[in-house]
Amino acid sequence: MDEKKEIAIFDEIFGALDDVFETEDGVDGIEILGRILAMPDEAFNAVKTTLYDSIAATFNSPDAVIAFAQMMNQQGVRVEDFEGNIDSLVEAVNEMAADGIEISQDKKDFVAYIFTTFVNTLEQSNMVSHRIINIPIELCHKDAKLPIYATDGSAAMDIYSPEEYVIGPGECVIIPTGLKVNIPIGYALLIQPRSGMSRKTKLRVANTPGLIDSDYHEEIGVIIENIDPPLKDYTIQQDEGGLLQGPLYGSSFTIGKGERFAQMRLVEVPLVNWLQVNSLGTFENDHGAGFGSTGTN
Repeated sequence: MDEKKEIAIFDEIFGALDDVFETEDGVDGIEILGRILAMPDEAFNAVKTTLYDSIAATFNSPDAVIAFAQMMNQQGVRVEDFEGNIDSLVEAVNEMAADGIEISQDKKDFVAYIFTTFVNTLEQSNMVSHRIINIPIELCHKDAKLPIYATDGSAAMDIYSPEEYVIGPGECVIIPTGLKVNIPIGYALLIQPRSGMSRKTKLRVANTPGLIDSDYHEEIGVIIENIDPPLKDYTIQQDEGGLLQGPLYGSSFTIGKGERFAQMRLVEVPLVNWLQVNSLGTFENDHGAGFGSTGTN
């Protein structure tokens, strides 16, 4: 492993310790570990259980797996760069962090635990790293926001509206997102409704799912339709007080500035190569399937 990559990886590893210790900004990751190793043995032994628990919680979190997967993509780090080299890396960190200070076996075990936990996290991140696609994106509106995943397990990213829009009953409009993207060939983006908006309002993504092809590089717009009809009921009736009631009109709905109003999902798109044949032949499981072939219930 070359020296520059090694130091960069060290910074990534020990930078995660910021989540465990309250350190000022700009502190080098290895310096954080150095402070731990420089603690008196008695003080270190008093807190080592907490340190172990904190390191485990930090590295084993879903956020860490994603962060390390991104690091592997950006820096070209491989699990193989670490496997089988734990001892040499531990010794290198000991020399840099302790600066010749005698390191107790408990502290050496702690450093080994950090690297071992890190490698285990890399193993988990390895498959994830191959599934993270770097996509250039331009914010072409001053109030546009990057799409984000609401939770660690979200399959789609929320899209935010850069302006406020009022959609009248029966109206269908294109909501600009302020986003331009450069999707790699072999992938596409699908635009879908958010379940909360569909449940609480009459707003729908009209062409669900909207399809953004890899050769489209203009601003993404989302087709939103208010399915509430302009006129719900034209009947005019008298209420108990003798007042005339009706007709009943549909309602307008507002998408607020900065509000999440749709979702964006990246999908892989294999290309089809048609193989024309004279006949597909017959199939044992062919039961004449078609529209309504399995009944209406």
